[in-house]
Amino acid sequence: MQTMRFLHTSIPVRDPKRVARALAELVEGATFDFLHPGCYFVTFGEPGSLIELYRKEIELHPGAPEKPCEMLDSDSHARFTGSHTAIQVSASADRVLEIARDFGWRAEVHRRRVFRVIEVWIENEYLLEVFPPEFAAEYLAACKLVSSSAPQSDANQRLERTHETQE
Repeated sequence: MQTMRFLHTSIPVRDPKRVARALAELVEGATFDFLHPGCYFVTFGEPGSLIELYRKEIELHPGAPEKPCEMLDSDSHARFTGSHTAIQVSASADRVLEIARDFGWRAEVHRRRVFRVIEVWIENEYLLEVFPPEFAAEYLAACKLVSSSAPQSDANQRLERTHETQE
C-alpha cells in the first residue's frame, strides 16, 4: 500500500535566518542556506522533512511552459496569511512556550474541542500550531475518530461525545 507523507512546507517570514534558528531549536533540527539568497531551511524528523523559510517578499510564480516555478520579489506587504502549519515536536509544552518567549513571539495554549494545541505566532504574523507529545496524542486520537470509514455525520457525533466527556 502506498503511503502519503508531507515532505516540506514553506513559511514566508521577515527574518529567515533568525526564524530558522528558533525552529531548529524547537524541532531539534539543523539549519541550512536555501537555494535562493536569504532563504533557509530547517531539517527535522525523518530524512527529507523540511521547513523552508522564504523572505516575505518572495512569491512563487508558474514558470514558462516546460520550465520550473520562479521565485520573484514582490511589493506585497501583507502581514498575515490564511495558511498555517502544524507540527509535532518532542519538546514539552513549557519548552515550546519558553522558546517562543525567547524570540519575542506570541504563544498560547488553546483547546480545539477535543485536543490542545500551542499557537506559536512566528514573528507575531504566521501561525505555527505546535503539538508537544501529550497534545499530539489528543490530536491523533481525534483524527482517528474522523478518519474512519463511517459517514461524516457519525464522525461529528463521535467528536461531540468525546468533547462532552472532557468538559
